[in-house]
Amino acid sequence: MKAFVVRHDRPVFSAQKCSDSAEAEAQLAHYEEASAKVDEDIHAMMKKASNSDEVTILEAQSFMLKDPDFTSRIRHLILDDYYNAPMAVETAAGQIIDQLSKLGSQMFRENIYDVQDIASRLISTLTKEKFTNIKELEEKVIVVADTILPSELLAMDVSMIGAICLDGGGSTSHVAILARSMNIPAVFALKDASSRIESGGLAAVDGLSGILYIDPDEKTVRRIKREKRQLEEEERLLKEDAVLPAITKDGVRIRLECNIDGIDHVESSLKNGAEGAGLLRTEFLLMTEGKTYSEDEQAEIYAQLASAFSRRGPVTIRTYDVGGDKVVSDLHVDEDNPVLGWRAVRFCMSRRDIFRTQLRAVLRASGSCPGRIRLMFPMISGPDELDDVLSFFESVKAECRSEGIAFDEDMKTGTMIEVPSAAITSDILASKVDFFSVGTNDLTQYTIAVDRGNEKISYLYKEYDVAMLRLLKYTSDSAAAHELDLSMCGELASDIEFIPLIIGLGFRKLSMHPASLLSARRLIRSLNYSDCQVLAKKALDMTSCRDIEELVEKFNAEIRDNQQG
Repeated sequence: MKAFVVRHDRPVFSAQKCSDSAEAEAQLAHYEEASAKVDEDIHAMMKKASNSDEVTILEAQSFMLKDPDFTSRIRHLILDDYYNAPMAVETAAGQIIDQLSKLGSQMFRENIYDVQDIASRLISTLTKEKFTNIKELEEKVIVVADTILPSELLAMDVSMIGAICLDGGGSTSHVAILARSMNIPAVFALKDASSRIESGGLAAVDGLSGILYIDPDEKTVRRIKREKRQLEEEERLLKEDAVLPAITKDGVRIRLECNIDGIDHVESSLKNGAEGAGLLRTEFLLMTEGKTYSEDEQAEIYAQLASAFSRRGPVTIRTYDVGGDKVVSDLHVDEDNPVLGWRAVRFCMSRRDIFRTQLRAVLRASGSCPGRIRLMFPMISGPDELDDVLSFFESVKAECRSEGIAFDEDMKTGTMIEVPSAAITSDILASKVDFFSVGTNDLTQYTIAVDRGNEKISYLYKEYDVAMLRLLKYTSDSAAAHELDLSMCGELASDIEFIPLIIGLGFRKLSMHPASLLSARRLIRSLNYSDCQVLAKKALDMTSCRDIEELVEKFNAEIRDNQQG
């Protein structure tokens, strides 16, 4: 396939300052017109968005465009320092990027890209100049670029993009998320790829290996085409298995549920055989720009989701998990160390007005579909915090009873285990709730003290760390001792390599991204539960992550050999 090389030029504009206040006022008006135009474009793209990932990213950009800190800096630079509008935008954006870069956490990397994207679009609108060579594509190509801004990708004709290859970026970037949602193969961190090929040159991409071949020979092209056909056939077979239950060869039933952000993910979840929603992230209700969801609206959304999954299983509603990397600008959840700060239930218990509305909505929804809604609290740190949250929930229940509001009196409540102190006291927590759901993403970074987005120390971030396995086993044993429902909803739950180990540790319910359900089901149907138990026991006896990894690799190699045989 031919390559289309995308490059970006640094904006060039006059550095001349305004001569007087009248000219400054004119420049401010010029900026405000440009901002309104960019916002109009963002909302136009929202209307055309095909999934919730696209909407979420566009909403984040709309927030950034109107962010009080960003806009006040620009106004100050224009009115007080007499900067012209493009200068003010570039300077303000640079100041904010410098601040974000100094926070010491990679979790704000996407915020930096959003600032760059918004600034670029504002300056382009102000100067009426394009700073990239992106154009309407006339044939299907492999896009090779120094970088691609989310707005640029959303504006391109997806049907004409065979693959995306970037000099930088990573699998958690906004562009990576968009590429996955658009089903476009993407390869990142290629360093200087865009400077080593010209538009029109031949290229081939091996998405599984993360390799871009420039001017590939016929042998390489044939191999990649053959592997593509094999993947397509494998996907077809996986879809045929969607109706089959995930039962191991020795008869142990594993429930496979999905993690969803809203109604947009329901169709793909049901199509891939989800047996309920193990995690409904409700933050989208607080992160929709210009919209506050009332109690009535929330209740309707929750009931609608429960109804959609009614024949498969319950919907587990996680209360607001804002804070950390989920910044809601209107609520000012913004701190120097947000990962360890005012977030999740800590935020909810201090903003009980917001929390009460959500809890009332969940209760009301449960009244119309008893047994199909469960409630889960995130980032519980220990027994005292859980007691406080449950006590507040009971007071909301009493309030609803006094008002004659019907709800499911037997609705199950649970807590996420994602803080080490919660895992260590899981034997106590188990006596207070109906179920546990382990969030391995946060539990891992808190246990090993590793920012999972920090490239410098990413090698330390291992969800199968010795300490992690011990916490998972202790949590599993605590749940079993209290006959508590136990699931896992973190990234580890969908890691094909480690699912056998997780099952062996006692997890009989896994919740994952809808796209992972098919391959997870196929794997589980090829396993013996007894073998997984033996694997887990061996891993727990080990004292090195490397040994655990080698053990799991050997186990999976034997599984693959058996499948092929």
